[in-house]
Amino acid sequence: MATAGSTPISPASHNGYRARRAFTLVELLVAVGLSGFVLAGVLTTSVHIMRSGVRLGHYAEMDTQVRRTFEQLAIDVKAAHGFTYNSANDITVTVAESDGSSSQFTYAWNRSTLIFYRVTGASSAATTGRIQLMTGVTALAFSPLTTSGGAASTDSATKSLKVALTVARAVTGAARATSTAATTFTLRNKPAS
Repeated sequence: MATAGSTPISPASHNGYRARRAFTLVELLVAVGLSGFVLAGVLTTSVHIMRSGVRLGHYAEMDTQVRRTFEQLAIDVKAAHGFTYNSANDITVTVAESDGSSSQFTYAWNRSTLIFYRVTGASSAATTGRIQLMTGVTALAFSPLTTSGGAASTDSATKSLKVALTVARAVTGAARATSTAATTFTLRNKPAS
């Protein structure tokens, strides 16, 4: 017991040591576990954002390729005065040149290489003058149509052309990006029968 004029002794300062307050092992384990959960959530979110960004880039690239391809196809098909339906994946258009001569262009899709291309001439097998319009085309179909919009049974009855295609890009570790587009072109210079 302390006497008058003496300093009281408290349990915290027993033997001259001050009590030090620290984290217990259990508190540290809980903090480390919670930190781990937060870090796992942040990493998962950043991976998902990164994959989404890559997919968005693929969609933008596919959209650009589809637009350029349809623009090139529109130029030739709208100017065509002749049309040949070779198959559902292969057509040939005949375009009048400014000097009065005619040029033929074949548009075809190679199922094994997934490439949609344009080649000068009437044969899709030709490689000279072949221009690759689009890569990663997983499906493509040409449908010749009559003036009323029905399916054309002959080349001479064809007045418009419907084109439908599907493009895909693989994204590593995620679902692949796929885009489908379709449009119809009118053969303005081709007489319908």
